[in-house]
Amino acid sequence: MNSRTNNIRTNNRIFLIFLLAGVSWRSHAQTGHSVRLDELDISKVYQGRDRPREIGARAEISIGRVPFSGGLHTRTDSRLYISLDGKASTFTARVGIDDRSARDSKAEFFVIGDGAILWRSGILTASHSAKPCRVPIDGIRRLLLKVDAAPGANAHVDWADGLFFYRGARPLTNWSPEDLVLDRRPSGPALPHINGAMAVGVRPGTPFVYPVAVTGQDPVSITVKDLPPGLVFDGATGVISGTPEKRGDYRVTLLAKNGAGMTRRTLRIAVGDSLALTPPMGWLSWNVTEGLVSATILEEMADAFVKYGLRDAGYQYIIMDDCWAAGRDQTGHIFPDTVRFPAGLKTVGDYLHARGFRMGIYSSPAAMTCASYPGTGGHEATDAATWASWGVDYLKYDLCSTPRDSIRERYIRMGRLLENTGRSILYALGAGDEGPGLPIDAHAQVWRTGVDIRDQWKMDEECGIIDCFDDQERLARYQHPGMWNDPDMLVTGIDGKGASANDLGAKGCNDTEYRSQMSLWALLSAPLFISADVRHIRPSALKILANPEVIAVDQDLLGNPPVRFGTKGDLEVWVKEMEDGSRTIGLLNRRNKPAAMTVSWSAVALKGPQRVRDLWLRKDLGSPATGYSTTVPPHGVVLIRVYPKE
Repeated sequence: MNSRTNNIRTNNRIFLIFLLAGVSWRSHAQTGHSVRLDELDISKVYQGRDRPREIGARAEISIGRVPFSGGLHTRTDSRLYISLDGKASTFTARVGIDDRSARDSKAEFFVIGDGAILWRSGILTASHSAKPCRVPIDGIRRLLLKVDAAPGANAHVDWADGLFFYRGARPLTNWSPEDLVLDRRPSGPALPHINGAMAVGVRPGTPFVYPVAVTGQDPVSITVKDLPPGLVFDGATGVISGTPEKRGDYRVTLLAKNGAGMTRRTLRIAVGDSLALTPPMGWLSWNVTEGLVSATILEEMADAFVKYGLRDAGYQYIIMDDCWAAGRDQTGHIFPDTVRFPAGLKTVGDYLHARGFRMGIYSSPAAMTCASYPGTGGHEATDAATWASWGVDYLKYDLCSTPRDSIRERYIRMGRLLENTGRSILYALGAGDEGPGLPIDAHAQVWRTGVDIRDQWKMDEECGIIDCFDDQERLARYQHPGMWNDPDMLVTGIDGKGASANDLGAKGCNDTEYRSQMSLWALLSAPLFISADVRHIRPSALKILANPEVIAVDQDLLGNPPVRFGTKGDLEVWVKEMEDGSRTIGLLNRRNKPAAMTVSWSAVALKGPQRVRDLWLRKDLGSPATGYSTTVPPHGVVLIRVYPKE
């Protein structure tokens, strides 16, 4: 046993004695519940640099050379807002300058309740040991944990062993009240519009969930006809669910009606062996939350997708990336971090499914994942069965440290196991280096084609938006409904504040560049996985992600990749053939300045006048006879859909 382990255990005994000493007082004043500070969603903290990355022992909190096993490690200046219901009784912690700070670091801790200072630490330095903090908070509704450094300084600081005692509602972290945007849901046409995937695959005898995605002026009534046996539609939630038993290709009629009119579409439900008949859409946790992913974050993200209209735009998957697993029990079964997932992952899956979402999970064929959490190596059959029992619908299977000589065998083995779990689990490979042959042999539906994307337009050594796009043309022939090339996540809305997406020098993008990524990914028929925190996203970024006409290009039933028809230096014209006979055309300007661009109908194999619709303006632009001209902003994409003039 090393000295650090001894210190942690000694410190935990000291903290336990500290708590037990107050048992008789608590029996009168603090009856009810307690919750650790790091059990709350600390991803909402505001801090001077970086962002919180880990909790518990992985945060490696140490004050005065004494390690602590939990709490909040942050950077000055730091703010964390906590909503209470007036029935919390006490907040306790031990605070101080973390040992990784510079030796001359100074900071002061404050606990502020409903605008009044309830407690302050005084100026602490790197030489101080942890200072006890015990604050009565009865009657308080808004609490602020604040740490300020000396002017111009920046320090690592800790709220170690933070603990709330409460009798009513559980404390809830919140965004700064000065920084809240209350109305984010994008507006659109009043006429109802049915969005998202219009072809869905499911294996017979496995659970099915599908939210009917509709936008338009409320209230909208939805009618579903001709469902296959075993499926039902819940009009209150707007979700089709159940277990189809009989193989077949079913054509389901969807009707949406409001005061502005009615829309009808046909949903194809293919009960058989094929999944992912259109590219999957949803949210992935890695780029923003990293090691802070939790049940709270996943459930709040699902609620935000509903509240801000992203489910109605067609997004269906909520996927936790790396850092969820804690270890294995004596029987070899994997289990999640009990602080961040106190009720387990089946409870999370049930929460997501009840709202029409599908749950995704992350692992690796190696013994350890990329972030050094438990992987699946040697436990493939057990893990596949465990994930299915939790209600998992999507597996992101990363490469990480998998031995090169066993990659194919391990990926193919997991694919076969997933097919026999009793669930229709989409299989996404992270082994882009192995080429397209591996996902074909492994029966995967999604495969990463390159390295991780960063939140920037272009990068010299990493992969910015345009760099990831440039990898796709040579791989286009391998893509088809049921297997999709994946150039990685959407970075729209991260704004340079992400974790992994920004750690290696990415500075963020402007909205033109974010619209360009959405345009290019839609042209590619790429999976659309948002990685920004949509609970707290700019309205303009949300509008980009929720544009139903651009999403429709991505979800087109043909699943065709675009073809490059013309290049003039840094100006390119890309054309995608659509199922209804129309064409979607992207005019890409790679330059750092605006550029005039023209697409000639004859140059892109079109004849006669074409009706033009701008998909970002969401308006018709007439029916030019020979072509279309416009000015494209720097790093911009003008996205139009053209139809032969009737």
